Amino acid sequence: MPSDESAPRKNPQGPVGAYVVANLVQLREDRKLTYRELADRLAELGRAIPTLGLARIEKGERRVDADDLVALAIALGVTPNALLLPRDVDATDDVALTPAKSVMAAGAWNWADGRNFLLGPQHSSWRAQVDFLAQSRPRWQQAEYVRQRMEELAERQLAEEEGSSSAKDP
Repeated sequence: MPSDESAPRKNPQGPVGAYVVANLVQLREDRKLTYRELADRLAELGRAIPTLGLARIEKGERRVDADDLVALAIALGVTPNALLLPRDVDATDDVALTPAKSVMAAGAWNWADGRNFLLGPQHSSWRAQVDFLAQSRPRWQQAEYVRQRMEELAERQLAEEEGSSSAKDP
């Protein structure tokens, strides 16, 4: 039985997929790359996407998987985050990460860069903050990130305590 092209997808492309499409178009055009030139770069990386595939990605007709995303980022000379998140927004603009989760652009970029967690009940304690920083890094960096974050948190707590005690002093 032939597939019905008009039938809705079981799992339609979400907001991040739309950012990937927009960013791919913008970055490819900024670099004045043709589909053929980008396809050649991808082939050299061992992740061939034919010109028709690239055109279909830019039309939103073909999804980009994780391996495609990394190869596209390398071929375009950017990080994967430059494809995943909107680039032409202000820091305070809302950015949809899923159909039900939006955050300010600065928060989305800080989260994607592993600098800060997305606010939520699961991240309410300093331990959760430290865990996020540690688990967002390779094992060889985890101990250093935890140490740095613990120092920052201790300094912040000391400053808050000094600020509250000086506020009480007449």
